[in-house]
Amino acid sequence: MSWVTNLKNWEKLKDKDAYLRQVYGDPLAYLHMEEEKPEFVTEREYFGKFGYGECFNSTSSAVQCEIIHGEFDPKSLPYDKRLKWHFREFCYKTSAHGIPMIGEAPNKYYRAIWIMLFLGCMTMLYQNANSVIDKYHRNEKIVDIALKFDTAPFPAITLCNLNPYKASVATNVDLVKRTLSAFDGAMTKAGDTDKEHKRKKRQTELKAVKSAGHSHGGSMFEPGYSKCNCQERSQEDDSTEREDCEGEKYKTETPATEKDKCLCAFDRKTNDAWPCYPVEKWGQEMCDTCDEHAFCKKSVQGGKKGKNPCLCAPTGSFCVAYDGSAKIVKIWEYLSGNEEEDANFLEAMGFTGMTDEVAIVTKAKENIMFAMAALSMEQRMLLSNTKRELVHKCSFNGQACDIDNDFLTHVDPTYGSCFTFNYNRTVNLTSIRAGPMYGLRMLVYVNASDYMPTTEATGIRLTIHDKEDFPFPDTFGYSAPTGYVSSFGLRLRKMSRLPAPYGDCVPDGKTSEYIYPEYEYSVEGCYRSCFQQLVLKDCHCGDPRFPVPEGSHHCEAADHVARKCLDERMGQLGGLHGSFRCRCQQPCRQSIYSVSYSPARWPSQSLKIQLGSCNGTATECTKHYKDNGAMIEVFYEQLNFEMLTESEAYGLVNLLADFGGQLGLWCGISFLTCCEFVFLFLETAYMSGQHNYMIWKKKKEEKKKQKEMFG
Repeated sequence: MSWVTNLKNWEKLKDKDAYLRQVYGDPLAYLHMEEEKPEFVTEREYFGKFGYGECFNSTSSAVQCEIIHGEFDPKSLPYDKRLKWHFREFCYKTSAHGIPMIGEAPNKYYRAIWIMLFLGCMTMLYQNANSVIDKYHRNEKIVDIALKFDTAPFPAITLCNLNPYKASVATNVDLVKRTLSAFDGAMTKAGDTDKEHKRKKRQTELKAVKSAGHSHGGSMFEPGYSKCNCQERSQEDDSTEREDCEGEKYKTETPATEKDKCLCAFDRKTNDAWPCYPVEKWGQEMCDTCDEHAFCKKSVQGGKKGKNPCLCAPTGSFCVAYDGSAKIVKIWEYLSGNEEEDANFLEAMGFTGMTDEVAIVTKAKENIMFAMAALSMEQRMLLSNTKRELVHKCSFNGQACDIDNDFLTHVDPTYGSCFTFNYNRTVNLTSIRAGPMYGLRMLVYVNASDYMPTTEATGIRLTIHDKEDFPFPDTFGYSAPTGYVSSFGLRLRKMSRLPAPYGDCVPDGKTSEYIYPEYEYSVEGCYRSCFQQLVLKDCHCGDPRFPVPEGSHHCEAADHVARKCLDERMGQLGGLHGSFRCRCQQPCRQSIYSVSYSPARWPSQSLKIQLGSCNGTATECTKHYKDNGAMIEVFYEQLNFEMLTESEAYGLVNLLADFGGQLGLWCGISFLTCCEFVFLFLETAYMSGQHNYMIWKKKKEEKKKQKEMFG
């Protein structure tokens, strides 16, 4: 078909010679050929032609060879031209939108438009990226609520008698006895009652108290010095020889000599001084028992000696508790108000100027805590109830409890000995069913006849808590009265909080200076620890309501300076939980028990109770347990529980997704594009470092040559 093409070309080229030259070329071209010589150009001319700007003249053969073969090595360029070429090349090959258009713009107007568009997009990117980052830095969180249909772990149950210590033994402690005497005096003044009694009436009262063993008027006796007349009493009763002395008439007078001074049983509440005997006739003994009035029963002759120190009258039928170390009050100084120690003691007790009986009782309870803080834990346990005395019967899941092993004893400053069920952290107890029949049921006995005069109600203090937490019965407890079945229905809610930066909860573990080392951190424990540390720092002794760190001690009850300091710090700090100097956060993991309470009268008339030492009829025993006993039930209302879990609402993944979306929307930049910029930075930094290193090396060589030439 080539002849057709030649024919068409011949039609276009009518001239025969032109046609031949077109097809076969010029036949005489070889006569006009001259020897072509390669044209060498300088570096300046080469880069000026291809748009790289001016450069230095170069006649390097390597550069000329690269130009001839169409190859180019940017390393052969000077440093500033090399950087310029590097950035221009980046603009041509980057995947970011807009930047290549700026680099390839045919004129300055086109380039200016793309620069303005690029800057506008960068401004929008900056504003939107700021809002995304601000949202991330707010550390917002969401709470997920899930209902777990699973068996909930049974909590720890702590029981305390509302009466912290048995009056029959606690009043043998001298400081407690003096505290109660001051309390009686304050209550007497507040009630504005006449407390003048005749000696015969007082004697009848004392005999009745000794025979019945019950509380009567709150009397409390102690040995006291008084002026007396031993002959006057003998003359009053000629039929019987009297050994006691008349001290009631002369108690306000100061004895002139030691012969005029007797030792009497003194009651601060009524100011009575009777009976009175010469000092040398009183004998120091060890009595079997002492009641709440400090009356003691002397040991039987030939029998085993008792454990209670006492002073006994020469007749042997009357003894008063006395440990031999306490200072014996001088009755005339006490009645005149000039007794220095007693004035300081009353000031420490804080009853001065108080007229409200409720406030006086509250202050007396605090004073009892101060008095007991001076004793060891073992001594305080002996003064309080035991497990068997408080808990008579117990069952869990329908099975009988082992009272001796299933309850742990610890001493609370407010309620004395308390007993915790389900204290073992290695054993996980669960209820097999919901309802009171399959929870914890206990029959408790409080023995109201042995209550302290500062105890206002009869019953039980019950606290429901996690076994890793300290119970705090004074703050989180529930009071269950005697004569009732007290049912406590439980619902469990577990909290899982996020730590910083999403929240301010305390992770697992304890904070520094935590005063409950055997238990996990709690907000209440944190406040008490912080408050105790502040009090220790300012008053150099601790608040007896809370434990003290090792090496510190509690403030003494009779130290009016320490008590005043403690009261002042309480007022300055704004109370325990209101202290601005204490900051306590919630724990990150917490079990919260919601409690619903319902009572019913107990026992019923048909229930025949025969417990303890009740030897009366069924009706008498029923009444006895209505006054002294109670039934406690603790159970789950449902066998499921709630889980409240905090999670981050806007995390790092959300931030990257939103930020990447903004980059792609306004600038068309992806992660790989960001890598391109990273490599650009690294390459530029390497080129700059290499250039500066060569300059430094060249200067070093020049200095070395100069040193060799001139040195």
